[in-house]
Amino acid sequence: MAEETLSTNVRGSLVTGGARGIGKAIVRALASRGDQVVIADVNIEQARTTADELVESGLDVRAVECDVTDVAQVRSVVADVDHEVPLGTVVCDAGVGFASPFIDVDERAYDRLMAVNVRGVFFVMQAALRQMLPRKFGNIVNVSSTSAFMASTQPMAPYDASKAAVRMLTTAAAREFAPSGIRVNAVAPGTVGTDLLHEVMTAQRVATLIETHIPLGRLGDPKDIADAVCFLSSPQAAYITGHTLVVDGGWLT
Repeated sequence: MAEETLSTNVRGSLVTGGARGIGKAIVRALASRGDQVVIADVNIEQARTTADELVESGLDVRAVECDVTDVAQVRSVVADVDHEVPLGTVVCDAGVGFASPFIDVDERAYDRLMAVNVRGVFFVMQAALRQMLPRKFGNIVNVSSTSAFMASTQPMAPYDASKAAVRMLTTAAAREFAPSGIRVNAVAPGTVGTDLLHEVMTAQRVATLIETHIPLGRLGDPKDIADAVCFLSSPQAAYITGHTLVVDGGWLT
């Protein structure tokens, strides 16, 4: 069956880490185009609050608890969701990060970051692919970062390495599963004006960053990233796979 026909019928979407920030914007965008969207988030209370808010806007969204570091739970959640509403799009957005000088990185913090940002992405992708393969259709979009291309302005070596790994997981899976009709892409956000950013950076530092690093002269908006995810998972991107779409206001230029 052609992708255009299948994409009309397979409108289930799942977004890990969709309770807030960029993930929430992705959930809203996918639901606004008509998808039935499931937020899979370790913070189930925040996920339910977000789902309720979007449902009040007339969107089809619900929440399930999912810790992406728990492989058994990931497999169960993805299979259960797919059984209810076949998944056409899965977005791996769950991620964590911290800044630390390289020589001061704590082993437990390193392991936690890699468990979420790399291992979690891998096994969510694997679970999604197992559901998509029999249909020979599906879209996976991973959230990487400009840090997959260049080091962060703060010392964040484990985070940078994890996002580079996500970029390569995207490329490798895209090559392997393209013959099965499944496309795998990624978005690489630059600096996005989420609540978290403003919690960790002063207004002056944000202004300096914009002036010195972002040619378009503004922070990214979560919607900018969400729109890119919608494009990559749409029929308009039917000939795109293995690509990491940089959405950074020109930072890397």
